[in-house]
Amino acid sequence: MGSAEKCDGALFQEGTKMTDIVTKMIDTQLLLFLYMLCGFIVSRLNIIREDNRGVLVRLLMDVAMPMMVLNAFNKPTNGDELLSSLWVMTIAFAGCMVSWLIGAILWRNQPENKRKVLMYASMFSNAGNAGLPILSLVFGPTGVFYGSMYLIPPRILQWTVGLGFFVKPEKGGWVKNVLLNPMVMTIYIGAALMITGWQIPGVFGTAIANLGSMTGPLSMILIGATLAHMDWKMLMDKTVLGTSFFRLIAFPLLIAVILKLVFHTDAMTMNLSVILLAMPVASNTAAMAERYGGDYVFASACVSVSTLLSVVTVPLITWLIQML
Repeated sequence: MGSAEKCDGALFQEGTKMTDIVTKMIDTQLLLFLYMLCGFIVSRLNIIREDNRGVLVRLLMDVAMPMMVLNAFNKPTNGDELLSSLWVMTIAFAGCMVSWLIGAILWRNQPENKRKVLMYASMFSNAGNAGLPILSLVFGPTGVFYGSMYLIPPRILQWTVGLGFFVKPEKGGWVKNVLLNPMVMTIYIGAALMITGWQIPGVFGTAIANLGSMTGPLSMILIGATLAHMDWKMLMDKTVLGTSFFRLIAFPLLIAVILKLVFHTDAMTMNLSVILLAMPVASNTAAMAERYGGDYVFASACVSVSTLLSVVTVPLITWLIQML
């Protein structure tokens, strides 16, 4: 795997301890919950209301998220690095496709508005906001690079296949709502940047990065605002808990076994990929559901419960895959 081979057989950077990693994982998830708490409070204070919530969702979906994706492509990359990261990207793509097939079986009898959410939640994890900070500690700059490359297939699939879960034909059809969606158009631009090697310069690139950085806080604030008016019994809903178990434990362990026993994947690649697969439900699941006609209250519960449980499950998965 090119430069990644240098880390084969060693999970951690020199001097990094498991306690440091667990602390980083907890800090990252706690940060997400603080954003949710902020949303909970401002909703209780009637700052976020039903009559202005839609504007914030549009800001998230049509400004912050496209800028986040564009910033991911706006980085220098040479041919050798791209070639060595193809296996990581292949694992990411295959993981999404396998989880899609399993989800189609698991959730086939769910009501349509929940099935949309469950399919999206099964297919996509919060690998960017929650995963990259952990990879930075575990693997250093090498891990951040390969983690960023790992994120490319899921981000493309989120705004093609994932968006297709929510699009309704009566709203204009799949071509208009998916292929010509602002997010997908951003991916076209990003792909052109990667192919040509050109970067958006100076202050323009900085503006894109800063606008994109709103995505994590704003998405979690909106989830917290939803929780402020939620029936708390939903947090113990069997389907919500089942989704969390699939996303956090069953699926990453399945992929870990396949990577190790079938493909004999090197240690760094397997650990990096499985850690990102084991992240909680993607934080934008609720925003997607709200914008495109899914059950956003149910989606918020899926994100919240899986994020809380991941404080325990991610260190557990990290330890278990070492047993392989």
